[in-house]
Amino acid sequence: MLLSDKGINDLVDSGAIEGGRASSVGPVSYDLATLCFYTRGGKADRAELMPGESVFVGSEEVLHVPSGLAARVLLKNSRIRQGLALDAPLYFPGHSTRVFFRVTNVSADAVALDCSRTIAQVAFETVQEGTTYDGAFAGEFDFRGLASYSDVLGPQVRELDAKRDEVAGIERRMYGNVLALFAVFAAIFTLVNVSASSLSTECSPAWLVTVDLMVIGGFSLLASAIERIVVRDGRATKALVVIGGACVAASVALALIVR
Repeated sequence: MLLSDKGINDLVDSGAIEGGRASSVGPVSYDLATLCFYTRGGKADRAELMPGESVFVGSEEVLHVPSGLAARVLLKNSRIRQGLALDAPLYFPGHSTRVFFRVTNVSADAVALDCSRTIAQVAFETVQEGTTYDGAFAGEFDFRGLASYSDVLGPQVRELDAKRDEVAGIERRMYGNVLALFAVFAAIFTLVNVSASSLSTECSPAWLVTVDLMVIGGFSLLASAIERIVVRDGRATKALVVIGGACVAASVALALIVR
């Protein structure tokens, strides 16, 4: 059975909802004030969730769940309509903790969150007398992530991070290869065009070789820049720089000799 506003007010007055306010008490729930958001960069007072993104949220209030009660964290109706979804644990009797929950943007739009508006509410249910909670997340007043489960669950998280980096690397290589192909086609077109123009003006073979070497060298340096910035392949970049530099140097030397 859910606790009514009278029972929740008693929890505020007794300190079971530490930092609680009577104005936040509803008919069968208590509106949690947002303390901060836990992002990859640390604590933040605001967060913008793109579609599919999640963030952990901490409440200002600290719960000291009495024996005979359990606490369930629920998403506010207005936030459901906004396109958010919430995941939170069931807080057992005897559990003392700040409330931590995760919200995910399941809509097709970006959702901006800040600490000025409530996101979640907590409801209390009566349970039969039994043992109290003394697990890994007991006394968690500052966000501890996986806590003592890091040894078990941590490798799975790192494995997913590695897969994500691998996919990002494949994407970079694809973009780099496409840009490199464009550079090759542009170099071939330029070589054909320059050679045809040089032949029509009856340039010497030495001058034609000079111009071609300059074109090859320039496009090799362009390809090396693409490899360095997009693909981040150091070996390919060095090879292209060497080829491009050699072609440009040979072109300049030939130009001085021909002149």
